[in-house]
Amino acid sequence: MYGGDMPGHLQRYREIAQVLSRNGLYATAYQAGLGRWLPALGHGFVNPRDHDDIRPEILVQTLRDLGTTYIKLGQALSMRRDLLPDAYCDALDTLTDSEPPVPVADIRSVLRADLGADAGELFAEFDEIPIATASIGQVHAAILHDGREVVVKVRKPGVVDRVNQDLEILGNIARHLTRNSGFFADIGIVGLVEEFSRSLRDEMDYGIEAHACEEFGRYFAGDARIHIPWIHWDTSSTRVLTMERLHGIRIEDVAALDAAGIDRHSLALRSCEMLLRMVFELGRFHADPHSGNLFVEPDGTIGVIDFGMIGTMTPSMARHFATIIVGMFRNDPSVVAEALVTLAPPRGVLDRAALRKEVTGLLSAMEGRRLADIRAVEIGSYLFRIVRSQRLALPADIVLLVRMLAIADGLGRRLDPTFRLEDALNPFAEHLLLQQLDPRSWAGRAREATLDAVMFSAELPTYARRLLDRLDREGVDIKINADELAPLMSRAEGMTDRLILGLIVSAMIGGGSNILVANTEKLGRFAGPVLGTMWAILGATGGYLAWTGRPWGRSRGRKR
Repeated sequence: MYGGDMPGHLQRYREIAQVLSRNGLYATAYQAGLGRWLPALGHGFVNPRDHDDIRPEILVQTLRDLGTTYIKLGQALSMRRDLLPDAYCDALDTLTDSEPPVPVADIRSVLRADLGADAGELFAEFDEIPIATASIGQVHAAILHDGREVVVKVRKPGVVDRVNQDLEILGNIARHLTRNSGFFADIGIVGLVEEFSRSLRDEMDYGIEAHACEEFGRYFAGDARIHIPWIHWDTSSTRVLTMERLHGIRIEDVAALDAAGIDRHSLALRSCEMLLRMVFELGRFHADPHSGNLFVEPDGTIGVIDFGMIGTMTPSMARHFATIIVGMFRNDPSVVAEALVTLAPPRGVLDRAALRKEVTGLLSAMEGRRLADIRAVEIGSYLFRIVRSQRLALPADIVLLVRMLAIADGLGRRLDPTFRLEDALNPFAEHLLLQQLDPRSWAGRAREATLDAVMFSAELPTYARRLLDRLDREGVDIKINADELAPLMSRAEGMTDRLILGLIVSAMIGGGSNILVANTEKLGRFAGPVLGTMWAILGATGGYLAWTGRPWGRSRGRKR
């Protein structure tokens, strides 16, 4: 089962099995392929086909006991309200990955290894007491030799090896759970783990975050109201990130904002406008704009930090998402349902009637309420519930977008109780709808359609093989409505009668011809009348067949 794993991996498998058993998750451990490492149960054998009652608090405690990688997994799952009920997501949202800082000597060793010099040479000043710490890295304040203030984010030694080991084991566990548990197979646990693994590996590579920060800095370079920190590349690497240090008021500190004379209504609009520009103009957005990542400088400028979690919004995704929102407020369930299926294809057989019914229920719940009274988090909750019940595969970036909009909505209302997300969203939605009328956008969509057609044609043989395999295994069930069957049977009977009559006539012609040829002399003067009679019968029969073969003839025949 896991025979090819290294000794360190085997020890980790044993630790995971012990944590699961300690929290009473024996069946889950068996389904995960960890049965050989489970301790003696003492109260009898647990059927591996059983299902554990994994309550939200048990799930959270288990992930916390398993350490950094699993805590990160729980944080990622807390956003997936399209897959898990709200109670589980709320519980998972309490997970934090903060850990005690590592000794500064370890941090200095990373700086020497990656940058070729000691902290004292690289910086004019380097504060040995970290200003922030997490499971992957910790942050120290420093001053460059030219006097500029920076923060230095350093990845803790040994983190990558531990995380990579856990991700490899987690992938194996996910594959076992998919084979042995319908629930985990249904939510696509293998795909979730693969997506999470890519995201976590990107998060550990500080070079990716540095380039993302620089990308947003270039985009907002002409907007004096937005401050994105610059990157100091000379003292940055995959394990070290040095960037400008921002100073300001945390954006949620309403009392400090009032004391500084900041217009909170304007601030709410500008902060949401900034986030929406990322989505609808740049196509890349800050996916975690919580209050700890946004600062307000004395002149009202908004400073943004921490670009470790970035979402991507393609033009087609933006169009479909906008169509869903427009369909909601036009109370058109057909538009919403079709756009939702296009954006989130079904993971199995789609029940369109059930989907339309749920969408209609959503719109009924919103009917009669002012747009201003409906919160983004409420709309997201409704959508996630429909996606979850209809087993639609919602793209991870859309999940991040809905979460980001909910955060923006909550932030705006905290800054200004009269704030409405629609005030910031409307200009972007109108612009997006006008773009769809631009002939230049038609060319782009035509290119997308052509590319989709090419990709589909390449994948068509695979789909055909799958279809044939399924037909071989399951055969074909044909359902016929009785009302539809009656006309078919009537027509079949008429065709049968005409066929039999035709065969009789053919036999008569053949037989008559043989008689005439063989007995012409014996018939004598009666040969002519016999031949005439045969032709008369043939003509009458042919006329009947021609008449009943025409539409009106068939109609009369059925009436008779």
